[in-house]
Amino acid sequence: MVAKTKGGADWVQEYVVSLNKETCIACGRCYKSCPKEVMTLTEEEDDEGEEHKFMILVKEAECIGCKVCSKVCSKGCFTHAA
Repeated sequence: MVAKTKGGADWVQEYVVSLNKETCIACGRCYKSCPKEVMTLTEEEDDEGEEHKFMILVKEAECIGCKVCSKVCSKGCFTHAA
């Protein structure tokens, strides 16, 4: 889908398709900035019994393609597609 910016330029929405839990540091910036609450914080235990927190996609179909999650993510955890 192609939309227009306020200035009249074309803008193509790119929807989140994956979130890399290996690079995620669970800072919560993406969660706080997402207007549709597409992701949530979770944790899992590794083989040594240590807990690791990271974000996961829970409502991927609700993504509006604004890419704000990628803009605030300091680790580049998100992959988007049109």
